[in-house]
Amino acid sequence: MSPPFVNSPANDALSAGGFCSSSHPWATAAGVEMLARGGNATDAAIATAFALAVCEPAMSHLGGQGNMLVHMAGEGETVGIDFYACAPGAARAGMYRWIEHPTQGDYRFLTEGDLNTTGGLSVCIPGAVWGWAYAHRRWGSIPLGTVLEPSITYARGGVPLARRMSGLVAENRDRLARYPASAAIFLRPDGSPRTEGEAVVQPELAQTLERIATSGIEEFYSGEIARAIVDCVRSDGGVLSEEDLALYPEKLFRVLPPDAVSFRGYTVQCTPPQSSALLLHLLCLLDGFDFRTCDPLSPEKLHLLIEAMKLAFAERAVHIGDHAFVNVPIGGLFNPAYAAERRRSIDPQRAQFPGPGNPWAYQAEQPDPASLTGVMPSSAGHASCTTHHSHVDRWGNFVSISQSLGDAFGSAMVVPGRGFFLNNAMKLFDPRPGTRVAAIAPYKRPLMPCPTLVLRDGAPVMALGSPSGTRIPNAIAQVLVSVLDHGTSLQAAVDAPRVHWSGYELEAESDLPDAAKAGLSRLGHEVQYRSAKSPWFGAVQVVTRDPKTGLCQGAADPRRQGAAAGLADT
Repeated sequence: MSPPFVNSPANDALSAGGFCSSSHPWATAAGVEMLARGGNATDAAIATAFALAVCEPAMSHLGGQGNMLVHMAGEGETVGIDFYACAPGAARAGMYRWIEHPTQGDYRFLTEGDLNTTGGLSVCIPGAVWGWAYAHRRWGSIPLGTVLEPSITYARGGVPLARRMSGLVAENRDRLARYPASAAIFLRPDGSPRTEGEAVVQPELAQTLERIATSGIEEFYSGEIARAIVDCVRSDGGVLSEEDLALYPEKLFRVLPPDAVSFRGYTVQCTPPQSSALLLHLLCLLDGFDFRTCDPLSPEKLHLLIEAMKLAFAERAVHIGDHAFVNVPIGGLFNPAYAAERRRSIDPQRAQFPGPGNPWAYQAEQPDPASLTGVMPSSAGHASCTTHHSHVDRWGNFVSISQSLGDAFGSAMVVPGRGFFLNNAMKLFDPRPGTRVAAIAPYKRPLMPCPTLVLRDGAPVMALGSPSGTRIPNAIAQVLVSVLDHGTSLQAAVDAPRVHWSGYELEAESDLPDAAKAGLSRLGHEVQYRSAKSPWFGAVQVVTRDPKTGLCQGAADPRRQGAAAGLADT
């Protein structure tokens, strides 16, 4: 039986030569260009990754981080690549003075001087360039110089600021103004922010990309570029060192098998472990509900979805973090029996506010207090300004990749003479006193996005993912339910109104039908309605391929003004 999402509804484009989907049309075009030049999905993904740094620089950059899943048809397995940023070796609890203040989903913390969000002390060890280059070296089929050509052209010739980017420049004007190299790119000589449609020319970034194309990436971690990064960070009070950068490729970069659960007869895979646990546990909970006979936006269906989100996020508070530092009961969280136990606590007639369960009771391995950190209720942060892109080629190779700077423009610091932003991933850690899941520690990782692949009978059929912090797992889950339960077309599934719960309030897009709004109110839900099609609710980029026919589809989320494009078979 063919998967329901390859039925080619009239409003979904079809292609036999592959498909790319990202949050910027020019970045998508860079990926499709690689397919047209004979490249595979990995070539397309890495071309898009670099192009997004040029076209959407607030969301990801060379000084950022990310993770990805790669499934090459000839290898028959999925590989997870974790190139997320890690705290510097000199990072310590107490390095920031926490300001007591209500947090956003228990993951956004204020500190004196905003030192965990802006400037040198907010910078973690970046992994983006190493992760992209590793994937290209292992699976790419055309030269790196060719893959980088679109990005170099964009940086040198200029990219018009999109509406969302111009808004972020305006919002971050004061942060960008603190650093001359940043201001020179995004602010006018009088200090005012560049606006929508203005071309942003980045000659120094073009030179850095050309250097990577001709000399490779090693000097990013142990050469001239590495020294420039450290000089930039240290000049503003940061603690990142050349030793930290040199350590990343050999000791901190990770290649891992994906985590996976069964959902609706498909295998859903995510990069492990801290990025996968929340989404995959949520899918385990949802797998026990039959939504096929429900209207996709009925209040009864939305109620069960919301209550499952509450259960999943209750676990996040105490059980999900960097596995090298925190006890993570993966076996229990993914155990169908545990999901069934937790589902039984849901009242189908009334909203509730559950606490965490005990997944340890559903797995043999128990926490090791001698080697792993005990925890108090708190949450590790997700990067809120992230971007995702998905790719499939004519041969059935898939790549799902998320990349981030942390906040918009990361630390707000552009490395002088090099043209790229540095992350502010330190803001994702919990600076409060006490032992917590997200406590600061040397070389620790925060929570990550969750690039996702869907397989049927061992063959990949879908790649998808989303940005937007804690909204990532909920956005992905809602698209999967729409497609797999309701047979919705890809674009309709991505466009549909979303709901979100992450621990403090229930949110929904304002274009939810009136009947759904009234029904949720009757069931006891207090909903904060936000603008329809807002990036606040994620931006899912998705591609699919039918392994029987070879036909590919793609959809881009209108919440980020992205684009999906395919290549006709040649």
